[in-house]
Amino acid sequence: MPETSSVARRYASGIFLLAQEENAIDTWRAELAKLDEMLQDDVLVAAFRNPAVGVSRRMELAKLLKPELRPETENLLRLLVEHYRTRESHRIREEFERLADEASGVIHATVTTAIELEDDDRRHYEQGLARKLGRQVNVKFLTDPTVVGGAAIQIGDHLVDGTVRTQLARLRQELLS
Repeated sequence: MPETSSVARRYASGIFLLAQEENAIDTWRAELAKLDEMLQDDVLVAAFRNPAVGVSRRMELAKLLKPELRPETENLLRLLVEHYRTRESHRIREEFERLADEASGVIHATVTTAIELEDDDRRHYEQGLARKLGRQVNVKFLTDPTVVGGAAIQIGDHLVDGTVRTQLARLRQELLS
């Protein structure tokens, strides 16, 4: 999955600050989910990717297909359309979710292994991380055969890389120097 872009982080941060001021984080979660779902519509995606479709026409199409959105969400939609950022809607939603969870004490982690983990192994990672960090942890598990063995754990900007691939790369570097 691609990393969150700086554009998505800026939009999500602004929305999150507004949601905190309004004490409406859950409302914004729901609104961003509706907006994200709407912007995945095949007709809109095709229209928004077509350079011949102008901003005003894009807004008309979005308004035809939009579910009931709050005025603030409509403003966000307008900004995304005007600045050609509708492709970022999913990343904005994910980053908002991460900020909201972080504010409530939930940490997101990604565990990457060479093979698909069994349920017991997944629980072991989840419980171990929660115990080590002293907080609730939402873990996303990814598989990447190139890691060969071991695991890489990403929590925010912090990476703990215990993969065989990295160990082999370090050994190779030591042997070459």
